[in-house]
Amino acid sequence: MSRGAALTLPPARPAALGGPVGDALGRRVEIATAQARELLGLPREGAADDLDELRALSAALRETLPESERRTAPIEEQEAALERLRQRFDTRFEALERVQLVVADLREVTSPRELLVRAPAALCTGSAFERAIVSLVKGGRMVAEAAHFAGHERAAQSTLAQLQANPLRLEHTLIETEMLRRRRATIVLEAHVHPRVDRRMAELMGWRSYAAAPLVVGAQVAGVIHADRGPDRSLDVLDRDVLWEFATGLAQSYESTTLRRTLRAERDQMREFLEWLRVRSSELTDAPVTLAAGSRAPLPAAAPHLEHQTVGGARGRDDRMLFDGLLTRRELDVLRLMAEGASNRAIADALVISSGTVKFHAGSILRKLHAANRAEAVTRYLRLLGMRVP
Repeated sequence: MSRGAALTLPPARPAALGGPVGDALGRRVEIATAQARELLGLPREGAADDLDELRALSAALRETLPESERRTAPIEEQEAALERLRQRFDTRFEALERVQLVVADLREVTSPRELLVRAPAALCTGSAFERAIVSLVKGGRMVAEAAHFAGHERAAQSTLAQLQANPLRLEHTLIETEMLRRRRATIVLEAHVHPRVDRRMAELMGWRSYAAAPLVVGAQVAGVIHADRGPDRSLDVLDRDVLWEFATGLAQSYESTTLRRTLRAERDQMREFLEWLRVRSSELTDAPVTLAAGSRAPLPAAAPHLEHQTVGGARGRDDRMLFDGLLTRRELDVLRLMAEGASNRAIADALVISSGTVKFHAGSILRKLHAANRAEAVTRYLRLLGMRVP
């Protein structure tokens, strides 16, 4: 479109706004319209405060630009917008990837307690957070279990002790209570003045803003994670998402670790029960020791020096007579070898049984003889044989 060409403008409309704001807007439109008319070579008189007229003048101005210039500006804007979007995506992807790596390391921990102790430091290592506290929900309270302040471990332990001394009660007015109900992570801004933030905890932490996320284990909320970037530092939405990613992974690890520990305990109990059942079955198949007086019991090999200390006809007593109905054959075998000074492994090898079975028999012997330990059981055994024990 050439300069001075006729421009058809729509009829004027009433001002969009009234009052002082409308007057100010009208003056700006009038000035812009006059400048556009001047650039287009149109007469300045007759300028109005109509926004449609200004739009028409702007369209006419764009028509005066070369084709290349008219297309370059929008393309550059789109490319800049795409670059900003790509940078945000890369930042988010890298942040979530880092936190996933530390969660993977935590999965190697086999103790639920150790998992909670290491969680705050792991979170700070894999994110931009500098302070983190892990708490368990017990009896309507948040009981702090572990804390980590990057570079300030003494302050972390002091804060942890104070939180443990006065656990926060989860009242309905607190943000944490609503967060646990919703089971989603949240960011709290202006925490130092927020009416739903516990004042004591906010002052203790020196919070400006913080993020919090629940630990959802199965169908239950087991705990809470609080994290921030340090006192008086603000957080953004990415911090919330990173904390939620970590909390989700930690809850899954805690659940699997607890399950593995329970299964190990049940396995050990089952093994003990099967061992006990096997031993008891062996005892039931062994007939009780039948005692017959007159047979002379041999001296234990470990105490030949005691032979000269026997008194009167005590040496003629038989151990089977003394232990009539008290010990089984197998227990007598174990006790004789104990008196010879044999270890559990040696007894097991001699009797072709396991060390666990030897321990079971030894415990049964101590219980039946009312002995506090193996030495006392052997001493009673020797005395019942009629020996004088120093």
